[in-house]
Amino acid sequence: MPRDAEGLNPRQGRFVGEYLKDFNGTQALVRAGYSPKGANRQVSAMLSNPVIAHAIARRRGAFM
Repeated sequence: MPRDAEGLNPRQGRFVGEYLKDFNGTQALVRAGYSPKGANRQVSAMLSNPVIAHAIARRRGAFM
């Protein structure tokens, strides 16, 4: 699966963008195309992924 400049696959990139809208990880996962079933359990893994955490921090800094 192709990665972007931040090292994210397309769904991870959408997750980061959606997460930054309202900081609701479960809803961000669903809006990014992940299954709603178990999304609340997946959030922790997504947010603890160093590549995703770095992308969130970087994009957050760009908005501040």
